[in-house]
Amino acid sequence: MSVSAAAPSGPRSYQVRTWMAAAIAGMGGLLFGYDTGMISGAQLFIEQDFDVSAGGIGLVVSAVTAGALVGALLSSGLTARWSRRAVIALSAVVFIVGAVAAAAAPSVAVLVAARFVIGLGIGFASTVVPLYIAELVPVASRGSMVALFQLAITLGILVAYLVNAAYADDGEWRAVFALACAPATVLLLGMLVLPESPRWLFAAGREDEARRVLETLRDPDDPQTARELEEIRATVEADRARPRESLARALTSPLARMILVVGIGLGVFQQITGINTIIYYAPTILGKAGLGTESSVMATAGIGGLNFVATIVALAVVDRINRRTMLIGGMAGMALSMAVLAVTFAVDDFDGPLRWVAVGSLLAFIACFAVSWGWGFWVMASEIYPLFIRGQAVSIGNAVQWTANFAVSLLFPILLAAWGGAVLFSVLAGFGVLALVFTYRLVPETRGLTLEEIEREWRRRAGVADDAAAAPAA
Repeated sequence: MSVSAAAPSGPRSYQVRTWMAAAIAGMGGLLFGYDTGMISGAQLFIEQDFDVSAGGIGLVVSAVTAGALVGALLSSGLTARWSRRAVIALSAVVFIVGAVAAAAAPSVAVLVAARFVIGLGIGFASTVVPLYIAELVPVASRGSMVALFQLAITLGILVAYLVNAAYADDGEWRAVFALACAPATVLLLGMLVLPESPRWLFAAGREDEARRVLETLRDPDDPQTARELEEIRATVEADRARPRESLARALTSPLARMILVVGIGLGVFQQITGINTIIYYAPTILGKAGLGTESSVMATAGIGGLNFVATIVALAVVDRINRRTMLIGGMAGMALSMAVLAVTFAVDDFDGPLRWVAVGSLLAFIACFAVSWGWGFWVMASEIYPLFIRGQAVSIGNAVQWTANFAVSLLFPILLAAWGGAVLFSVLAGFGVLALVFTYRLVPETRGLTLEEIEREWRRRAGVADDAAAAPAA
């Protein structure tokens, strides 16, 4: 059974089918979001149960990002051998195993190992889900459909914050971990009804099946469907016609280097400008700002709610406003919010209204992030890489992103204790300014272009022949 077979017929049935497929695959974001959100509250009680230092809690928090880094790297080989759908299903199974082990962990060492396994599942999902959705959906709604992955992340974070709040009185962090199996199970069952990526099927030589899948997700009578099929075929045939070269040589070609710089830069700046200091450590930051433990956890739930609502807003406009415009505007607000947060910690008078300025800075940062860089990296990473390096390049870009995530989550509690909030948040604001310059100078506009058109634009920039345009139609 497939989602296409189960979907209704009628003039809107093709749109319903693609949205259904994107929504089910986007559940992979819940794996990411729930685990990201639950540790922010659970860590307060893990510290009490296991009596760990700031460095120890940094290991507990960052273990999942280390696992995600490895998972992202492994996904390169997996996507070369397995279908996108199979890798996503594997991510759900791995996550379930890790979540059960974390809930039963008798020591910090076992908990760190279990969270590493959880990270493997997240690494697989975060690499392959956006890629799968981008290859499945029509160009006109690609941005909003890929952004469903980010919406699922924010929903997972919100649910985790609410669960943390529910258990804030008794500190039952093990139940919070056990509940993480729910989104993974939903994803695993959902993958049984989804079609394969038509672009992957074409590349695998299963052209008739690719045509059938695409024609269940697009109107066969629409001339654009035939054009899309021909573009995919031409790109695949051009890729097959090129002389075979090593992966290392392909990835270091002038064309690939140019694209990887942009993809890696987007991933790194998404992580080092402050988002994970808030998502992972919001209760810690709010505690430093004078709120009690329970109040910090409750306020963090409000941050998660705003993150989710702002992402819904982004979903409504992502295919109507240029990508670069939203990235630049959002980062300007993020850098400013971090600067204000740094000033509040420099004044260091949280007995009065200043504590609410700190809370407002966190809320402003989250809102700006959610409408721009929250979805921006995932959408751009799913769009910018050409077919001949797509799986490997997405894997590399995500691995570097997870490396930055790991560094931030590991070092933040240590640097906060050593430097104080004023210096640390000033550094994050500075990274935001660098991200603005990077985006303005290097990031291209991709809205409204097919994946094949984006590849041709990259080739034009690099001065490389457009083989796909010259390839004969079958």
